[in-house]
Amino acid sequence: MMRQRGFTLLEVMVALGILAFVILATHQILDSTLKAKEASEDVIGELESLQTTFRLMDQDFNQMTKREVRNESGDSNESYIIHGRYEMNSQYDGIVFVRDGWTNPISLLPRSELQAVGYRVVDDNLERIYRIYVDELDGSEPRSQIVLKNVEDLKFEFLDDKQKWQEDWKKKALPLAVAVTLQLKDADPIRRLFLTPGDGKEQSANEQNSGDRS
Repeated sequence: MMRQRGFTLLEVMVALGILAFVILATHQILDSTLKAKEASEDVIGELESLQTTFRLMDQDFNQMTKREVRNESGDSNESYIIHGRYEMNSQYDGIVFVRDGWTNPISLLPRSELQAVGYRVVDDNLERIYRIYVDELDGSEPRSQIVLKNVEDLKFEFLDDKQKWQEDWKKKALPLAVAVTLQLKDADPIRRLFLTPGDGKEQSANEQNSGDRS
């Protein structure tokens, strides 16, 4: 009868070494897979946030309207668009204007279908700001919604009736389009164009009076 030979110490150590190598390699593969999954989810989340941001901007700029907004003193602003560097306490550019089409079915809510909206960056977050009523003269802070994080710059440009881009807009008119440039952390700048209902032309006094009488 043959006696069963046991493992030598060397064979046991080799087997343990192989097992440890397999466990380590498996752990590294799993860790890499989890990191890749997290990175992929971050990218997907950022893309979805960008899509949501540009969809909101498209809706807002497409329904921009010629409506003056009064300040705390009750005076009307010189332009339909309030814009500037650090406007509305923004880290970068800030913008405010009035849009139409804020749904109010059969006037059930105690407000109009006009909405004062805007965009600014606070604490590296892009915020969409709005007011329930267009003219709020009590100096209250507008309501805000964070739509994008890790913003390193925000810039607006305006297309006039001569097809030229302006860095600021002081006309008593709506531009043909608004260009928005967003700089996110560790990313290239993103520039998007949004059409407005405007033609970039200021009305003459006669045209304004005629419009008032109609």
